[in-house]
Amino acid sequence: MRRVLACLLVLLPALAGCGRLIPAHHQTVERSALRAGAYRLDPEHSTILWKVAHLGYSTFVGRFDRYDATLDFDPEQPEDSVLEVSVETGSIDSHVPGFADTLRGAAWLDAETYPEARFVSREIRITGDASGEVVGDFTLLGVTRPLTLDVVFNGGATNFVTGRYTLGFAASAVLDRTAFGMTSLAPAIGGEVTLEIHAEFLAES
Repeated sequence: MRRVLACLLVLLPALAGCGRLIPAHHQTVERSALRAGAYRLDPEHSTILWKVAHLGYSTFVGRFDRYDATLDFDPEQPEDSVLEVSVETGSIDSHVPGFADTLRGAAWLDAETYPEARFVSREIRITGDASGEVVGDFTLLGVTRPLTLDVVFNGGATNFVTGRYTLGFAASAVLDRTAFGMTSLAPAIGGEVTLEIHAEFLAES
């Protein structure tokens, strides 16, 4: 034990020195400093979660594993930016063995008939220095309804690890699954579904 402690005491100054080798990384939300242009989602650093009430006892949380998105970003006029998102419904993951197969079935996502859910923005409202609402059309099970994403902009910068210019966002939305025809076990299993999204976008040029 004494030898382990002695080794740690020797290594700590070296580890502290390594920390100084990592460059400072400061994202900005200043519009004039942000890069305009076409962006594509970085799926390795993005997450789409869904949450639904389970019999009034708890909130059940799952995710989707495959999705894509493009963003035409205009920092000077962010209201003119355009967002398009596609999600493979068959990529649903419930963390419960076998349950994802049930959710892919005809009574729920019917992933074989409707393999994609899609969101296309049609209006962006700025609500703060780094927040806004993205209003668009969401298509699920062949039904299209309006959906509003509440968005927080985390900033943009050149990622010192990848060398790629990156924008970061967090977003949330609430939808009524029964409005899209997904009525199974409602309301015992909540009709209201919350989406939680964390996304990084990479500049395409």
